[in-house]
Amino acid sequence: MTAMKREYKYKGFEIAVDLEPVWESSGNVTLLPPRGFIAIVNIKTAGMVRPMVAPIRLAADNQQPFARETDALMAGFSAGQRVVDEMLIP
Repeated sequence: MTAMKREYKYKGFEIAVDLEPVWESSGNVTLLPPRGFIAIVNIKTAGMVRPMVAPIRLAADNQQPFARETDALMAGFSAGQRVVDEMLIP
């Protein structure tokens, strides 16, 4: 399974959200599907290579992984928007 990645443009910044699957051991050679996803958020100004802030790792409630890819992507984008609005735009 390939991890999902999305890039969003927001107020002159690029918010990249990568999903890291959280695997559960099956106890044998059969690989189980991931039990969830962690969102990793990187924020940079448009056209730049280096991120503006350190990557942010997000989990769902109680530090559990997000159950669905779409939930992790939306949470990552929302967190990126908050960082831009509260910390990066004067």
